[in-house]
Amino acid sequence: MSQTGQEYVCNGALCRCDKGSLPSQLKVLTNPTVYVQGKLMATTLDKVFMPFGTCIVKNNTPCVPMLLMWEKYFDKVSLMTPAQHPLLEKSTIRCAIGGQVSVMSTLQIKVPGLPPPPQVEGVRTASMSLCPLLLNQQPTPNPS
Repeated sequence: MSQTGQEYVCNGALCRCDKGSLPSQLKVLTNPTVYVQGKLMATTLDKVFMPFGTCIVKNNTPCVPMLLMWEKYFDKVSLMTPAQHPLLEKSTIRCAIGGQVSVMSTLQIKVPGLPPPPQVEGVRTASMSLCPLLLNQQPTPNPS
């Protein structure tokens, strides 16, 4: 399973259960040392959420999450124990009652990067046209 382009999940990530009425935040309790953008990284051992509002499966009574095992995590890396893998934005976890919890927001901040390679030359040309002095600059002779 590909992890390319996937963000790590951070403490406080916003998640939703497909059978719950409200989103909830994931609380990271099992990893005290690994941070992403200043926030603790969530792992497969983290399963603490506030209730997801009311549960459709239980006739809209208050949600009491009974979470099983995380799926679609980053299995190429273990943090503190062999069973502790980083969660990714595509990670999901099933509830024993019948719902499935997925990540809505990892809480990572998007960092702009360079444009794709075909656009780099266009950006350079556009930048140079805004500053014509750079286009017509001749090397200065070295006085000897």
